[in-house]
Amino acid sequence: MTADEVIAKGNTKKRLVTDEGYIPYLVIVRFDKGDDLRDRLEESLPLMASALAELGDAEPVTSSHDGSAVIYLIEARPDLQPGQIVAQLQSPKSRKTSPLKTLDKVLVVAVQCGIASKLERTTDWLRERELLV
Repeated sequence: MTADEVIAKGNTKKRLVTDEGYIPYLVIVRFDKGDDLRDRLEESLPLMASALAELGDAEPVTSSHDGSAVIYLIEARPDLQPGQIVAQLQSPKSRKTSPLKTLDKVLVVAVQCGIASKLERTTDWLRERELLV
């Protein structure tokens, strides 16, 4: 399964924006671009979706053109910290392996209204300059 296929399966009808006491997080993952990136994606993407779903409602947002980076939006309980999300992705738990490997990088950002509008403006700016595919 490619990153785009996982994104396409995302539930776009369900809204992640509610007033029911949660923190929206943007989770950005860059996979190590080793020789086996395609195999890694087939193995890691379903595990990542499962790991994030254990923390709250998770929705895939987008991926890079080659699949080496993916972005998820997760609706997490208010007491969840970014470090706990990273730990969840690094832990194999009941899965066979962990979604993240040693050289993978992850960034977790709490999204607030001000940050969301800045991200939107930044994305628009990048698109205008054809820097975003």
